[in-house]
Amino acid sequence: MAILVISIQGGLATTAAWIIAKDYLGRDAPVFAPIAALATIASAAGQRARQTMELLIGVGLGISVADALLYVFGTGAWQIGVVVFFSIALGLLVAGRSGALVSQAGATATLFATLAGNQKSLELGRIIDAAVGASVGFLTVALLLPLDPLRAVDRAAKPFFTNLADAIHATAQALAAGDQDKAVQVLERLNNTVTTDTNRLNDALRAAEETVTIAPWWRRRRDRYRHYRTALDRLAAFTTDVRVMTRRVATLLQYHEPVPPPLHQAVDALGDALTHLYRDCSGAQADGQTRQSVLHAARLAGQASKQQIGTFGGTVILQIRSAASDLLRATDITPQEANHLVRDAATAPDEDR
Repeated sequence: MAILVISIQGGLATTAAWIIAKDYLGRDAPVFAPIAALATIASAAGQRARQTMELLIGVGLGISVADALLYVFGTGAWQIGVVVFFSIALGLLVAGRSGALVSQAGATATLFATLAGNQKSLELGRIIDAAVGASVGFLTVALLLPLDPLRAVDRAAKPFFTNLADAIHATAQALAAGDQDKAVQVLERLNNTVTTDTNRLNDALRAAEETVTIAPWWRRRRDRYRHYRTALDRLAAFTTDVRVMTRRVATLLQYHEPVPPPLHQAVDALGDALTHLYRDCSGAQADGQTRQSVLHAARLAGQASKQQIGTFGGTVILQIRSAASDLLRATDITPQEANHLVRDAATAPDEDR
């Protein structure tokens, strides 16, 4: 479906760009209008606005460099090489490795250096072509069959939340069984998967942000997009907490410190809370179970702290409380309120539990 939609968008955008540039703006052969339209549509989702601007800047940069150097050196074979060399070098200095700006600067410089002696007013015409094509491409993406922006987010969110929750549950199982090797394996798995899963979800959210912003058909998705965005922004600290907690669990087991039952139960409750958060993000609205599970984890950690516990066990409890606070923040409450709720739950007297 996505391939069909993008193909239709590309075909219609290039046609429209050619018609507008040729029939309405009087351009004789606006070959770069459809090229710019297609380049905009083919840009990675979530990066079209930036790459469209880079395309236009690259056009202007290539023309400026070519015009200045050809005025000094004249036209010819070696002059083309010099012009392209300096255009690309300047583009890299301006934008680093940005492909759109650099490629457009080089392509424009090549065209200008090759045709400068045969065509007049190439500078303005090229800029008009690029502006028309990029604008048409951008509007086509926004208005013509825009893909559901949250579909890709949901696909990327599932492994992120599932893998992280599974790792937390596995850490709880390692604690309950006294299995240090399993805790070490969980930590290695976290180190190998969390960054990749986070980057993939961030990319999907950037693409969704562009679509829910410019496409009127998908503005109704904005609330769910914001829910995902808020959660992921807060979960960066939470994933760090989980990694540190798992490392402390492995050390605790290495030194054979006592593990009171509420300790592994608290870790397990954190995994449950993360699963509830995923359901909140992927569904229509939150049901409150995320906060309930988080506070349950904090209460269990408080119970564990009142039993026989070693030095590393104490650090695990601190990490559980820190993770609980960060996870509460992912439900869109302030850091002060999150810390207050976790502290109250962890220090509640027995009769309130």
